[in-house]
Amino acid sequence: MKQKILFTVCLFIFISFKLSAQIDNIPKNQTSLPSIQDNGQTVIKEKFHSPGKAALFSTFAPGLGQIYNKQTWKTAVVYAGLGVVSYFAISNYNNMSKFKDEYYNRINNNGNLLADYTTYSDESIYKLYEAYKDNFHLMVIIGAGIYAAQILDAYVYGYLFSFDISEDISLNIIPSVFPFKYGGVNCNSLGLKLSLKF
Repeated sequence: MKQKILFTVCLFIFISFKLSAQIDNIPKNQTSLPSIQDNGQTVIKEKFHSPGKAALFSTFAPGLGQIYNKQTWKTAVVYAGLGVVSYFAISNYNNMSKFKDEYYNRINNNGNLLADYTTYSDESIYKLYEAYKDNFHLMVIIGAGIYAAQILDAYVYGYLFSFDISEDISLNIIPSVFPFKYGGVNCNSLGLKLSLKF
């Protein structure tokens, strides 16, 4: 067990030193690097944003892929979700253990009964144990879902990182009056005019 912990710590230190040694020399407003080829021409080389790297970062540290994708606000959402789920999972686990011990003490006729639950029947104690066990399992599943969703989010947004969202795209909704003839009579109809500009 100590060897596994030592190996994990050494691996974490190795990865962190490897990541901190990579220095980005690109100015913040520039997204590409100029490079000179053998024939003397300057060619702009696009900086590659890896969705796999974003997913890998989120796998090892939840929220790190979102930081890599420059969506730092999502990191707070991820940790808030995992924190709430962890709180309820621990609470349900503690209550599950408490009622399990209480049930076994009653079945084995031990004198270590909880004073707060003396009026409860054995069946009621067992049902409480089952309820807290089910809630604990549900919290574990929800936590795994949040963990998987943040990895998937980092991976998908890693693909969409360089997707062009232009400021020229607009949708105008304008109330308007449409004239028409009905049976030879001029009528007006109210409506909405949608105008999409891109």
